[in-house]
Amino acid sequence: MTVRSSDRMENPGAAGLLVRESEATDTDAVGALMLEYLEWAIQRLRDEYGVVWPAVDRAATRTYVESIRRPEGALIVAELNDRLVGIGAFHRLEPGVAEIKRMYVVPAARGRHVGSAILDRLLREAELDGNQVVRLDTLKFMTDAHRLYRSRGFRERSPYPGTEIPPRLHRYWLFFEKSV
Repeated sequence: MTVRSSDRMENPGAAGLLVRESEATDTDAVGALMLEYLEWAIQRLRDEYGVVWPAVDRAATRTYVESIRRPEGALIVAELNDRLVGIGAFHRLEPGVAEIKRMYVVPAARGRHVGSAILDRLLREAELDGNQVVRLDTLKFMTDAHRLYRSRGFRERSPYPGTEIPPRLHRYWLFFEKSV
């Protein structure tokens, strides 16, 4: 792994917040946060739109965590007072185009700019890795996330090639893109 001078960064916006690239020793904690996020999103998808999504496969989640680390992408974690409270990742969709995935902040840490710090770090890392465009998808009910993405210059767009969202479900999602 290439070590960057920005690998460990304190966030001045939230006392005690450290945003860094995930390490192998974080795998279980990252997997648990990712599972928490996916289960929450699936339940909200059912509650809001009546969409039934298959249950989360814990083994597949662990495999996914391993697959988005360098060199395939980057997995960023946020620690608040030495506890993992947020995650986010990006991977390369095609040359020059990265996709942000699985941004999540635990409810107890929301309102402390943790999501902003994770997104800013992901954008910086995606650009350092040579990407010119960053894309993401988000459920329509995630309005706080929409505000954050728009505040960083993301613009809505049509579903993009390579999205994991099946076409039959596109109507429940928003798709965004930003040049970096």
